[in-house]
Amino acid sequence: MTHTSWPRRRMHHVFAPDGRAVIAAMDAGIKGVAPGLENGRAAVRRIVDGGVDAILATIGLARAAADELGGTGLILALDSEIPSAQYGVSQAVRWGADALELKVFPGNPSVTKLGELRELCAEADKYGMPVMAEPIPVSFKDVEAHTLTNVANGARLSAEAGADFVKAQYVGTVDEFRSVVEGCLVPVLALGGPMKPTPVHALQMAADAVEAGARGVVYGRNIVEAERPDRMVAALVEIVHGGASVKSAAKHLNPPLG
Repeated sequence: MTHTSWPRRRMHHVFAPDGRAVIAAMDAGIKGVAPGLENGRAAVRRIVDGGVDAILATIGLARAAADELGGTGLILALDSEIPSAQYGVSQAVRWGADALELKVFPGNPSVTKLGELRELCAEADKYGMPVMAEPIPVSFKDVEAHTLTNVANGARLSAEAGADFVKAQYVGTVDEFRSVVEGCLVPVLALGGPMKPTPVHALQMAADAVEAGARGVVYGRNIVEAERPDRMVAALVEIVHGGASVKSAAKHLNPPLG
């Protein structure tokens, strides 16, 4: 196997044969004990049981729950107080991760982290390690900056910096978000963001994102804080991989929704 084959092989551990993915973001522990992740190993076990393609986790959770993952893909979250390119890639290789993740903040007057992303992508490429970028315009709190144009530009800037795939906010209508997907040079996954009013709202956003051309979703709170995370994952899998309607996929949820 040639060096250039390794990124593709690792991507196959994140994306299913249909080129799509349902990923559970389980990296909230970077801020301490997080809802739904109190017992990290049990949380990973439940989500794996639901059929998730990969999880996004900190190094601590990845180590603690290694036995629960089985063949499920692992994306290592590298968000840190210091530049992470050097230690992050070596950690990912050591722990058998399939990809790395870094959040960047295009338009932030203090720090965009786009330079760190370029360095990370260059270092990761030496080891055939894919990188997923998560561009958030300006900051999480500056929601007025999370416009369609800024989200599209952030996705494109991440791809231009060398990211292999991008986790982007779903904004606008299906037709509008399609411009984000088509303007990016690499696969786009829609992030879940805050808890939706109901699980059906979360499923609908996944369906809309896929209709717009996204390759799937990366959901955090909308999976891990669900009443039954395994059933929420199963419902998302039906939509992303099976092309099911929201109404049909919602039958996986407990209690059933009409």
